[in-house]
Amino acid sequence: MDFLMNTDELAALCGLPHIQQLTYLRGIRPYMDVKTGIVGIKRGISYQSIAEQLYVEPHQGFKTETCSRMQVRRSLSALERAGLITSQSQRLKLILKCELATRGYSVQNKVDPKQTQQADPSNQFHPIENKEFFEREASKVDIVKTAKADTPLKESNYIYLLSQFEKFWLCYPQKKSKPIACQAFQQLSPDPALCSKILQALENQISYRNAMQLSGNWVPPWKNPANWLMQQCWEDELLMDKTQEISRAELKTNRGTQSSKDMFWNPDDAEESSAKTNVIQFQRYQKRE
Repeated sequence: MDFLMNTDELAALCGLPHIQQLTYLRGIRPYMDVKTGIVGIKRGISYQSIAEQLYVEPHQGFKTETCSRMQVRRSLSALERAGLITSQSQRLKLILKCELATRGYSVQNKVDPKQTQQADPSNQFHPIENKEFFEREASKVDIVKTAKADTPLKESNYIYLLSQFEKFWLCYPQKKSKPIACQAFQQLSPDPALCSKILQALENQISYRNAMQLSGNWVPPWKNPANWLMQQCWEDELLMDKTQEISRAELKTNRGTQSSKDMFWNPDDAEESSAKTNVIQFQRYQKRE
């Protein structure tokens, strides 16, 4: 959607914070009705739609940035104080009016330079005498165009990535920020081999953590799914031998404590000693009679 910015709007935006400028340029101004200067009637807007327009995707060296509805409301109130917009909201419907925007302008009203050139007889082309050269060049262009291979359809690739992401989302234990994780998965654009590798690694990590918890070891919490994908955590190594060694060591210590108790106490010895004492007392009693 094309729109025209005038000098009054640019002067009013000058010096405002970036979030307020982007709110006006990306969330409000492209959806203005050119005849009335009102936004929100023909094409509805909301705080959520403006916040989605201000979302910054994760890039190398830059963090993701999201705006809340409260920040959008503050930006709208600041733009209203600057004189750029006025609120005409009705109940739950957000309606804004762009006060400084140029009205009555549309892309359809622009003059087409091609039509003016065709209408002017002085700009008409004269016939070219040497036609062989141009015919050769045209044939070369046709050959080059036909030699190009067909590019794969983007829609099919998009549907494939969504299906693979749904498999990953069902397996991942910590389900947070699904839209951001989906964008990270699409930026990764894994092929079928990498998708199977990611899912297998995720299953191995889940079983590894369960084994660690059963053995009584501390396990760190799961990462955010978008961070797990961007940091390529499926390449992490799992040290299963350590968990087995810890469990074996605990069994050895338990057996050692039981053997130490057996060395110092035996119930059979106690019964034999008590029996001997009884016999001696009985013999003494017979001699006295």
